[in-house]
Order: sequence, then structure tokens, then C-alpha cells
Amino acid sequence: MGQVKEVEMEEKGKMHNVQEPSMLQTLYGSIIASTISRVLLYPLDTVKINKQVDTSNRQVGGAATPLSHACISNPLKIGRTCFFLPAFIKKFGYRGLYSGFVFSAMTTIPATSLYFCCFEYLKRIKINWNNNFGDEKTGSPQKTNSLSFVNYFTIAFLAEAISCVLFVPIDVIKERLQAQRYLKLKEYKTSYHLVKDLIRKEGFFRLYRGYISTCLTYGMFGGSFFFLQNMGMDLMKRLEIEPSNLNNLKLNLLCSMLSGIITSPLEVVRIRYQLQEKNRTPFFYNNSLDGIKKLWSEGSGKIINLFKGNLYRCSLVCLSMTMNVTIIDIYKQFA
Repeated sequence: MGQVKEVEMEEKGKMHNVQEPSMLQTLYGSIIASTISRVLLYPLDTVKINKQVDTSNRQVGGAATPLSHACISNPLKIGRTCFFLPAFIKKFGYRGLYSGFVFSAMTTIPATSLYFCCFEYLKRIKINWNNNFGDEKTGSPQKTNSLSFVNYFTIAFLAEAISCVLFVPIDVIKERLQAQRYLKLKEYKTSYHLVKDLIRKEGFFRLYRGYISTCLTYGMFGGSFFFLQNMGMDLMKRLEIEPSNLNNLKLNLLCSMLSGIITSPLEVVRIRYQLQEKNRTPFFYNNSLDGIKKLWSEGSGKIINLFKGNLYRCSLVCLSMTMNVTIIDIYKQFA
């Protein structure tokens, strides 16, 4: 009996030793991945945000139809064109694409690493709990790495809730710096002066505006992505498709694109809610539901409004999530 306990303790010790390096690998891999993706994709992030706060019925430069809210100045017009990106560059230059980059790079990288580490840790706890519960119920070991969509959504939401302690203030500041010229708001040259002014005028919790909507948006995005990814990997095994880095890259691209489309309406409202200023922005929402309702009735766009800037947004989240997950996986293979 004593020998059996010793063997069990040794196996648990081995499992613990195996898991610890894996968490460190997730940490190091996410730092590398988020650094690369932030540098390469930040311009796309800037364009996406400015497109999502645009309230005109047409593309950039079309005649804007203001909302019924009084005393609102329309967003800055950018010439008559159906392509937002070249019009934005023409008006604000290439430097405008990197507005707020230094602050974002210094803060987003640790926040992204925190998210992936939290997700990995919580997922591991849930899988171990499921396996232990299955062992007690059946009396025989049944190991599985599969989780339901509800499990993935819950884990992603909890990981997002933890990482959003860093993420939300970062997003509030970053988005304000990125969109201030387009929305014709007071311009801040540094994040320090912006933070100081926001806290002085509206208090510290102004930096956490949209915390719940951010958790909901990216919790649903992360849950959808990892659930679809897990389903895709199971399907690849059944079809005997080689689990190469290239095939995993394709799978990650598809899963992140679908997840981006699903959560697009929540994202538009989230960004506007974090940026809104009464009597200064052409939109003002009381909460997420109010935002979706007003977004739907904005101009004549109806359902199209819910997916405003969706091309840029899906391109961003698709490339960002794919790069992050793929680089982390590759790092784990060679670390």
C-alpha cells in the first residue's frame, strides 16, 4: 500500500514538473508572439478603430448623416472615396497609423501574455478536474483534452476578466489616441497627459469604462476560437490530415475569422462606448444593449451597421490571434 502511494506521488511530481515548463513556455512564447503581432498589425488596428467610429452612411468621405443627439460635431471628412485605408493615409499620413503605438506596445504585450497564461492555466485545471471526475465515476482512467463550448467560453471569459485589469485601461487610452483626430476631439500628444486629464475630469474608473463589454466581447471571441480550433484538430485526426505547422496555421486563420464575424457587433459598440463623450461624439450609449439598438437604427444601414469595419476588424483579429497562437505553439515545439 505504501509503495502504491509512493508511485502516485512520483507520478504527480512528474506531472507537476512537466506542467511548470509548459507554463513558462506559454509565457515566453506569448511575449514573442505579441511583440511581433503588435508591431506588424498596429496600423490595421488604427484603421479598424477609426472605421468603426465612423457614423456616415457611406464609406469614408460620403455625406455623413449625424445622429439625433444635439450639439455633435461630425467626424472629420476624408474626401470622397470608397476605400478607407488609402483615404486615411492621405489625410493623416503614415505616422497617423502609429498614433499611441509606444504606449500600446509597452502595455499590451504583458497584458496579452497574462491572458494566454491565465487561459492555459484555467483550461488545465478544468481538464484535470474532468479527468479526475471521470476516473471516480467509471473507476477507470479516461483522459481527454476536449471541452464543451460552454467550458471554453467560461474559461476565456475568466481569463479575459483577469487580463482586462490591464487590457481595458490600455484600450481606453490607445483607442482615444488613435481616434481623436478623426472624431475631432481634443488632441493629446502623450498618453501621460491623456490619463491625467481623464482621471481629473471623470475619476479613476473612467479608465475602466466598458470593462464588462470587453470581457463579453473577447470572452466570446476566445471561447469560440479555442472551441472551433479543438473541433478542427479532432476533425484533422479523423481525416488523417498531418498536424503540421502549415495546417495548424490554416486552421487558426479559419477559426479566428469565424470568431471575429460572430463578435463583430459587440466590438463596434464596445469601442464607441469607451470613446464616447457627451455632446462631442456623434454617438452616445447608456450600455451595450442600448448601443446595439442605436447602432441598428443609425442611418439606413440596419444590420450592416452591426458589422461596420468588419473587414478591417476580422483581418486584424484573424491575423493577430493566428500569429499569437501559431508562434506560441512553434515556440513550445522548439523550446
